[in-house]
Order: sequence, then C-alpha cells, then structure tokens
Amino acid sequence: MTAASGDPPYTLEALKQSIAGRFESLPARLQVAARYLVDHPNASAVETIKTLSDAAEVQPSVLVRLAKSFGYSGFSEMQAVFRTALLAQTQSYGERMRAQRAGRRAASPQTPEAMLHQLCEGSIESLQGLRDAIDPAMLKRAIDLLASARTINVLGLRRSWPIATYFAYLLSRSQRFVRLLGGMGGMLTDEVRVLGSDDVLVAISFHPFHAEAVAAIQQARAQGTPVLALTDSGLSTIAQQATVALEVHDADIGGFRTVAASMALCHGLTVGLLSEDEARTNANPKSGRARPARRNLAS
Repeated sequence: MTAASGDPPYTLEALKQSIAGRFESLPARLQVAARYLVDHPNASAVETIKTLSDAAEVQPSVLVRLAKSFGYSGFSEMQAVFRTALLAQTQSYGERMRAQRAGRRAASPQTPEAMLHQLCEGSIESLQGLRDAIDPAMLKRAIDLLASARTINVLGLRRSWPIATYFAYLLSRSQRFVRLLGGMGGMLTDEVRVLGSDDVLVAISFHPFHAEAVAAIQQARAQGTPVLALTDSGLSTIAQQATVALEVHDADIGGFRTVAASMALCHGLTVGLLSEDEARTNANPKSGRARPARRNLAS
C-alpha cells in the first residue's frame, strides 16, 4: 500500500477520523492493527511496538506499515500523536496505567484476596479511562436522543445482559417507558420490528460482537429507528451503523471483563437525562408531560 499523500494527522481526533474514512480500503492485517490502536489509545501511547503488536496479534512490521500508509515516517511518529493526547489528559495517568499493567503481567494472583485486588485495580483504571476519554459532545447527543424518544428499548446479550438490565432499571426511575429486549423464545426480531422512528434502540455489545445484536441494529436502522450504541470499538460494525455511539473500555482480568466503567456510563446517561428533563421543564413548565425534577436512583 502506498503512503497517504499530504501531511499526516497530528491530532488523535484527526487520526481517528482518517482511519475511519479509509478503514474499509485497508488490507486485513492493517485493519486489525488500526482497530487495536484506536480502541486502546492509552496503551498505544505508552507501550512498546513489540507489546502493542503482540496484543493486536500482528507483527511489529504491520504497525510500521500502518503508520507509513497514513503518511508518517514510522511508528514512533504516529505513536507521538497518541502520547500527546494522553499527556493532555493528565501528566501521570500514562505512567500509572503502564505500571499497573506491568504489575498484572508480572504475577498471577495466588489468593482470592489478590484476585480481588487486581479486579479493583482494573476497574479503577477503566473508570479513569472513561472519565478522561469521554467525548462531551457525543455524550450530549446520546442524552438528547434518549430525551426525545417515545420509548427506550435496551438490548444487551451475554456479558452485556447485566449492564442492559441495570440501565433499563435506571431509566425506568426517570419515568420513561422502557423495554428490556432479550429475545426470549427467539423473538428478538419481532421485538425490534415494532419499533418506529420516534423510538430508540440502545444496543450494548462488546468484542466479539454477538451476531443477534448486530442483526438487531441493522434491522432497526433499516426501518428508521435511531440506535444508541455502547461499545468498545469505534471502528466496529455496531458503532459505524449506530446513530450515536459511545465507547467504553472495561478491564480484562484473567479472561473476564469487569463492568464498572460500563455501569458508570449508564448511570451518567441517566443522570444526564434527568438533568435535561429538569432544564426543559424550567424553560417551559407548561409544555410536555410532567416528570419529577430529580429522582433518587439509589432506591
């Protein structure tokens, strides 16, 4: 593949947009590498090319080829874009994250207490990543999408199921009409079929993406239903087909992923929705259906 013409992107947002625009035309191995780097921007800023290539399951030369295909002189120049973005978040977060990961690699936990400690550390890291990386404009778009919906329909399968259940519960506290979709009896297609353009489908799915979740999103978009996706890859089919997509990355500990960051994102969306209701009511108290200014979500 020939290098991209013109100057390479020198901000992370510009690089992500450039990758998204050319993603389908990249060779398969470059797609794998690009997806890993974009989905793990903090690791991409601080880890070595060998560590990153091992994690992405590609050769180091693939990362070099990827960098050159976007106009960089080599991988180090492209990695500097990730490093600059990370330093803009906080001066110490990158070093702390690398130390935590190195500690987890150094020794597997030998006791339940050690495993719990590692799970807590991974969850803290995920929460910090969500706090630092969330796009405020995209978060506002997601809240506006929920606020304007006639019904909110939440879908999460397999490991996404507890997250979807919690989100549906929180949303019900906002006195919205909420449905938890689960495909009981193989009826997921029928559950999605009744959705209209004034409803919204909230699809929660993470790599590897459940085929039924992908099909539900495609069905919803084909019939004009807006989709809010909560996922861990902005380059995934789910994110690309969604009306609005929010990225959240939970830690993978011993082959199991934590859910702390995903749960926090759901909580944040619900509180944001309640705040939006309150603002609209204060702006025009005679319009719309009556809703409480704020509900206690703890009960």
